[in-house]
Amino acid sequence: MENIWLITFYGFMVGILGTGLGGLISLFIKRTNIALSFLLGLTGGFMLFIVTFHLLPESFALGGVLPVIIGVVLGIILVILMEVNINQMIKNPFLKSSIILGISIAVHNFPEGLALGASFLASSHLGPILALALLLHDIPEGLSMALPLRVSETSPWKILLYTIMAGLPTGVGAFIGAYIGMISNLFISLCLSFAGGTMLYIICDEIIPSAKSLHEGRASSIGLVIGFVIGIFLYF
Repeated sequence: MENIWLITFYGFMVGILGTGLGGLISLFIKRTNIALSFLLGLTGGFMLFIVTFHLLPESFALGGVLPVIIGVVLGIILVILMEVNINQMIKNPFLKSSIILGISIAVHNFPEGLALGASFLASSHLGPILALALLLHDIPEGLSMALPLRVSETSPWKILLYTIMAGLPTGVGAFIGAYIGMISNLFISLCLSFAGGTMLYIICDEIIPSAKSLHEGRASSIGLVIGFVIGIFLYF
């Protein structure tokens, strides 16, 4: 039981520090386009490595092909449904952008937390690597959420509060993933592939296109390659 609470603590710290740091950094960045483009590319490359060489292979090893396919498809469907509903409700472009990103971060931080909690049980080295990956991944997400709020003249304290709140589901997911993950390898496999599906979709649909739209130069592409190489370096 002590391990579960420790894993839960890691989950909360990863979520809070990641998105919270993104919100904090946003208060000091003046020329945001190139920096955010590079950061989004960096984390996109890092997360792409984690999904393809850690989450999905580990899920396959624990549960086989079917749980991987089911988890990935469910993860993608969840993100798509969430995006469609938000687009219909909010009209203010800046506020809509921030809300979509904030809810998206919170929603997919939960299954990421599930995967984090389960991964600590599945492999001795996967948990810490995934925790670092999620922390780095959440920083530019916090930035992406915070910048539209700055344009809308939201107070700095509210920006920090909102970005921190978006990271809280990681801790909740980590607790559930660690608690239930001890019961079934199949559940661990589904958690890992579900998070892999949400991450893969967000990388392809949000992170890489957003990074390129912010700056048409090579900043995002260089960040993508560096992020992927960092993943290789950390693993090997």
